[in-house]
Amino acid sequence: MQCNVQSVTLIMAMEQEAAPIVARFALQRVEESFLNGAPFVAWTGLAEKGLKLNVVWCGYDKRFGVNNVATTAAAVAAYAAVVAFGRVDLIISAGTAGAFGQRGAKICDVFMSSKCIFHSRRIPDSVTGVLEEYGFGHFRSPPLYRLAREVGLHVGVVSTADSLDCNPTDMSLLLAEGAVVKEMEAAAVAWVCQQLAIPFIALKAVTDIIDGGEPTREQFDRNLATAAQALQVKLALLLELVGGTPLASWCDVGYSAPAPSLLRAAEDALRAASESPPAGFASRWAKPATALVPRPWWRAEAPLGYAGWALALALGVGMAWMQRGGGTALRMSNRATRR
Repeated sequence: MQCNVQSVTLIMAMEQEAAPIVARFALQRVEESFLNGAPFVAWTGLAEKGLKLNVVWCGYDKRFGVNNVATTAAAVAAYAAVVAFGRVDLIISAGTAGAFGQRGAKICDVFMSSKCIFHSRRIPDSVTGVLEEYGFGHFRSPPLYRLAREVGLHVGVVSTADSLDCNPTDMSLLLAEGAVVKEMEAAAVAWVCQQLAIPFIALKAVTDIIDGGEPTREQFDRNLATAAQALQVKLALLLELVGGTPLASWCDVGYSAPAPSLLRAAEDALRAASESPPAGFASRWAKPATALVPRPWWRAEAPLGYAGWALALALGVGMAWMQRGGGTALRMSNRATRR
């Protein structure tokens, strides 16, 4: 985050999404697959300010002759790209997606991830809830809100699954998690980046409105080309701005990662409060008692709005304030409420 960004890798699922970016930067195709026998295709070259840019497309499926969309190909391609091109300063899962109209999304809007989750990786755990949390993932992106404002990007939770459509259970979890964007690769790439400690964001252009009442596939087919072009425009501006600068310089002014001990103090207080949630909490999730346990509230993106939790937060922050000083604890409090 503190080093200047000199190299970026894009992981893309569809040739139609990658083509405008490859053309925009006149990238050169890597003639041989960088993973022997794999269908992945790569282009490399320079963007603005001498930024090294790698674009990796997941390629076509050899049996079915279609784009290798969804999580499996994306995760393998991301790992193979790191092995082939080395550690880069930023990996971006770039492409198109659906989004919620009720949360303000419109066709061809381009979103940057605040975090990425899996909404269909449901792992029941009635004892600790840890497996369920592992299933959701909660892969935080760097808080590049200044960059988003400069480029004109929307920011929100990006949720991933292997299906283009959305069943009622998926829908309830998407809404409960505060997701704005629904797509098929980002969280898988985010997992790879988390394991390898490489900064990651998702950048997604909207092709379809999930709650718009029109079949998803019809919207997608109609809007894919224009959304891919909108993605290329925003991505080019993002690369121009970020090239040669540290990612940390694009975080909100005053942002600072809290000391782990301070964050734990607040979370301990919050976790204790969550053991006795307000009435109506369980019904919000609409899950049977034998199914998934209610997700720990401090992981949710939805606004808190519960007096007991707010009191617990104040107590936890107050203790941290006294232990380590007001300024640091205030930043910790702001971060904790966004977790």
